[in-house]
Amino acid sequence: MSATTSDARPSEPTRIGSARPSGLVTTAGVGAVIDLPAMSVIVRGLHAWSPEHADTVVEARLLREVHAVLGDQVRGLRKAPWDPTTADEPWTRTGVPVSPFPRWVRCPRCYRLGPLDPPGQFTLVHRWGRRPDLAKWVHAYCDKQSHASDARKRPCLPARFLVTCAAGHLDDFPYVEFVHHGSPCPAPKLAMSDSASTLGPRVTIRCAECGKSRNIQEAAGRDGHEQLPRCRGRHPHLQRFEDCAAPTKLMVLGSSNLWFSVTASALHLPLEVSLTDVVEENWHILSSQSDQSVVGVMVESMEQLRPLRAYPLVEVWATIEKTRAAGGPRIPDPTGGLLDAEWELLARPTTERQDDDFRAVPTPTPVGYDHLLDQVVQVSRLREVRALVGFTRLVAPERRELAPVNRLPLTVGPPEWVPAVEQRGEGVFLQLREDRLAAWEHDVEDHPRIDALRHAYRRWAANRDQTPDPAFPIPRYVLLHTFSHLLIRQIALECGYSSASIRERLYLGQPGRRAAGILLSTAASDSEGTLGGLVALGAARHLQRLLDLAFNDAGRCSSDPLCAEHVPQEPYDQLHGAACHACLFASETSCEANNRWLDRAVLVDLSRDGLALRH
Repeated sequence: MSATTSDARPSEPTRIGSARPSGLVTTAGVGAVIDLPAMSVIVRGLHAWSPEHADTVVEARLLREVHAVLGDQVRGLRKAPWDPTTADEPWTRTGVPVSPFPRWVRCPRCYRLGPLDPPGQFTLVHRWGRRPDLAKWVHAYCDKQSHASDARKRPCLPARFLVTCAAGHLDDFPYVEFVHHGSPCPAPKLAMSDSASTLGPRVTIRCAECGKSRNIQEAAGRDGHEQLPRCRGRHPHLQRFEDCAAPTKLMVLGSSNLWFSVTASALHLPLEVSLTDVVEENWHILSSQSDQSVVGVMVESMEQLRPLRAYPLVEVWATIEKTRAAGGPRIPDPTGGLLDAEWELLARPTTERQDDDFRAVPTPTPVGYDHLLDQVVQVSRLREVRALVGFTRLVAPERRELAPVNRLPLTVGPPEWVPAVEQRGEGVFLQLREDRLAAWEHDVEDHPRIDALRHAYRRWAANRDQTPDPAFPIPRYVLLHTFSHLLIRQIALECGYSSASIRERLYLGQPGRRAAGILLSTAASDSEGTLGGLVALGAARHLQRLLDLAFNDAGRCSSDPLCAEHVPQEPYDQLHGAACHACLFASETSCEANNRWLDRAVLVDLSRDGLALRH
């Protein structure tokens, strides 16, 4: 990461830290605030990145999905910029650009609170060569550290309060306006002091110039927006402002709802590739060509077009003309085409459809679970590609929703590329018996607990100005999701991977063409993938033990009876039943639904009410 500061010369970018490439798509991408050891920064938009140092990720199915969401001007998927020749160079210009945010800091010695702009009051100290994590801001005029050099001064702390609005704008807390109740102060000189409390933020802001003071708690709570100025429409990751006058909400730096990724993901499938598929995959190159001979030269000279060499040039040109006449590549069905293709392959794995990035072999079903599981598949090799298409604040997007109403842009103008990460690993796929699940769905359609979740879903959607999906199969999804979380917790105890590194992928199918499958996988950015600890647990003798333990643990929770008896009641809109951090909740990197749609009662008989699908 390299920081852009108001006093830094363009020829001397400042390297201030590092991040995992996968984090730039999942947990700390464009627009996210990242806490570094001595400062806080925000990842800037794609217009400030250096794509010439970013390798291209090839995955045609995923690129078509991105086109359907962001437009055909997106030319490709790219990894994070990285130059191996300057990887250890402290002044390298290659990296992910960030800017200090929030731009208000507090001196830990004299409690001085002030902005980084204009420069002078606070100084960036960065003199440790290959230790970019030691970069820090120091108070240049601190009375209590006047005899210490900048290198020995204690680092200033980011001011931990922010404001945001429902539209996703993010801004520094208006300390000056807040303390002075909107009145002018000739030369505000603020200080921040706090004290421990369990009742809310006990933080006092004082102005040494005029003597006024105010507690941050006045801006907290449901009516706190009345004490704050209206939103300025700021997008710090784009370094621009928009027209906005919505009410603002007090936020704390580090809040989990400051950034939610909107990502599209696809598994590599070793399908037979047609000539049309190859042309559509490289349409950003071929669409502008108007001469057949030029296309022939490009096919022979460009490595990316190598697959076209297997076809006569006349056929290649005819396919290009046909695609151009059709208005461009085919747009996939955005309702789940990626998952449908994966389901077809995982549910019917064959040795003919395998390659270096996909290997799947059916294995015997555990004894005693034949009536629940249709088949178990050990996926010893898989490759997943994830692309970031946007992000949201305050409200997380729904499952696999790529165009939520509150999605924020990654760059100024239409993006020409999007960040992506590819990971290789392993997994276990479990396919449930459709006849058993369909019969259970019919029996519990009007069950009080399912009905309570249905009403909570309507309240949840209404509170977020959304329309609930009438075709969403609530009973089926709750059962698959709960089953998945129970297995994640058990598998993590034995496979050698942490629970946060095990991801779920649920297959529901489409209305009239339902599916019922769970893929639990783990992956790493290394080209060799993972070590096989997870796929080995798919063997019948191991999986039987894990399933027995999972169902046994589902019958009790350390928070019972409160957890077991919980159902969402009006006016609350929680989308879960008997589920909590002690029994079912998983990390955000594992769960695809943000710990919604979970209820132990669908698998074990918690209250003898006939809801459980007895195993």
